[in-house]
Amino acid sequence: MLDLLCFISKRLEQMFMSKKRSIAYLMIIAAALMFAYLLRFVFHHKTDNALFAISMMTLRWLIQVPMTVLWMISIRRRILNPSIRKMLLTVGGLLLFWQVVRVIKYDYIIITEPIGRYLWYCFYIPMVLVPLIGVFVVSHIGKGEGYRSPKWMYLLLVPAFSLIAIVFTNDIHQKVFTFNPHFYNYNYDYGYGFMYIAVMAWFVCLALFFVIGLMVKSRVPGSKRFQALPLVIAVLGILFWGSYSAGLIECDLTAVDCIIIIMLLESAIQSGLIPSNMNYRHLFDASTISAEITDKNLSVRYKTQGADDTPKALLQKALSDPEQIGDYVLHSQPIHAGYVFWKDDIRPVNRLMESISEANDVLSENNELLRAEIALREKRVQADEKTRLYDNIARALSPQLNKVESLIASARNGSMDEKRALSEICVISAYIKRKANLILLSDETAFLPTGEMLYSLKESIKNLTLLGINGSANDLVNEETDADSIFALYDFFETIVEAHLGSINKVDVKIVKHENALALRMELSSASADFHPIFPDSPKLSVKVLQKNAFFECIASVSRGGNQK
Repeated sequence: MLDLLCFISKRLEQMFMSKKRSIAYLMIIAAALMFAYLLRFVFHHKTDNALFAISMMTLRWLIQVPMTVLWMISIRRRILNPSIRKMLLTVGGLLLFWQVVRVIKYDYIIITEPIGRYLWYCFYIPMVLVPLIGVFVVSHIGKGEGYRSPKWMYLLLVPAFSLIAIVFTNDIHQKVFTFNPHFYNYNYDYGYGFMYIAVMAWFVCLALFFVIGLMVKSRVPGSKRFQALPLVIAVLGILFWGSYSAGLIECDLTAVDCIIIIMLLESAIQSGLIPSNMNYRHLFDASTISAEITDKNLSVRYKTQGADDTPKALLQKALSDPEQIGDYVLHSQPIHAGYVFWKDDIRPVNRLMESISEANDVLSENNELLRAEIALREKRVQADEKTRLYDNIARALSPQLNKVESLIASARNGSMDEKRALSEICVISAYIKRKANLILLSDETAFLPTGEMLYSLKESIKNLTLLGINGSANDLVNEETDADSIFALYDFFETIVEAHLGSINKVDVKIVKHENALALRMELSSASADFHPIFPDSPKLSVKVLQKNAFFECIASVSRGGNQK
């Protein structure tokens, strides 16, 4: 609470000092204007010394003209809106032109000369253009920097410059001012033409539009009250122009008009109707941003309340690139006569980065667990797949495995010759090996080359030589076919061979095409004259048997369900 009270008291003190400074400036300006007034209406008429009179006249305009110049300089520095700034500077230039022309006409030339008359005509350049620019200024009040006046308003420049042209050609037509022949005593003895009424109507109407527009724009939003300062200046200006027109006041109209116009515009600035950078120092002091303003030597000139003293070494580094200082980042920007430095609080960003880092760690752990789980599942699937394959092989080869066990038992109990039993076991084992290989291959692809069946047949026939059975195997097709057809033909071969191991002495096998179907042609021969082989039927094969003298020929072809590539 103590800090809050200190803060409020400091702000009130700053506001009070700002108001005191403004009042002091106004008092100095008022004193200067009063002194200039006294120079014209008091001292100037009480001296017969021409040099002294000229000195006082020069001193008077040296007070009035520089004040206008200083106001223009302040406008250039204070006004933020570029469009309004240009218009106000144009107004200041026209007022300065008006004052200089007035001084030259009345104080430095012989007023009866023609140049004096044209200097008089020059008065009407600012009198026509200043109210017009005021209309443009009013249209920009309350608008953003990107606002542009409607195009139709620029058409007002046509009558404005037309009126100026009419005034400057008055010597030809005398529709604005009427003079005696040869312009005799024109400065004192002249009349008014109807175009003078048009010029003054332009001046009065646009001036009233500017004043009324300024009063309307000075209304406080949401209430019926108006900004006091523009309203007071406008009322005083109207009272002055009314009194002067009625002959109640005698004064230097040019000087007073310039002062009233400047006061009207300045009242709009002081009231905030025209945005300016006044009191920015106090605003900078009260800002919650940690910022510092330095000169070219990096000496701190201003800093906000929340700004800490930053070493020059860090300021120097921040001139090239932003410099991170803990939870803050120091930035820089060159400005007129120095630099501005400010710190961005990146603590929320750091907290966010920490949260993201923690989330990444959690995600990494989850990913590791997920990868381990996937690897475990893959191993389990592989194990299940191997188990399935082994089960399929065991089921398919169960009869042959049982026969091998039976042969081993017979050899052990002496009911069968061991050599004979071992030879038959080799024949059956060759089939078991090759059939298992075909099953494994079929698990990877649905189609197998007939060459795989040829390898199986050759290995089986090779082991038949252990029993004294010779043979051969050939592939006359050499194509790919479905695995089931390969299985059916190889099983058919094995069934025939195992059934006649004790009676055949030769077997020749060929893989052929029979009636556009894959087939196995077997030729069996025996030493026995009464050899009659048995060829079993198969639901997957079409079997055809031919007897040719001492040997039998069997053609087993795939009947249905077989597909070739």
